Amino acid sequence: MFSLTDEVIENTISSTSGMIVTSVSESLNIPISDVSEQFLASNTFALLRDKETGYYWDSIGELIDMFLSEISK
Repeated sequence: MFSLTDEVIENTISSTSGMIVTSVSESLNIPISDVSEQFLASNTFALLRDKETGYYWDSIGELIDMFLSEISK
């Protein structure tokens, strides 16, 4: 039986973060290191890593859109 442990959540957050950074880097043609720095300082990442929000289980596409919106301001 699948159990949603802290380890599973942490791994999901890490994988999701990597996917977001890679996707945004490729779509905007910005170095991955620059996007990573922006992402780690973003509200999107703060929400993602807050286990109470449940964002780690949300659509990666929606999180990408949220991050893109945040950095385009």
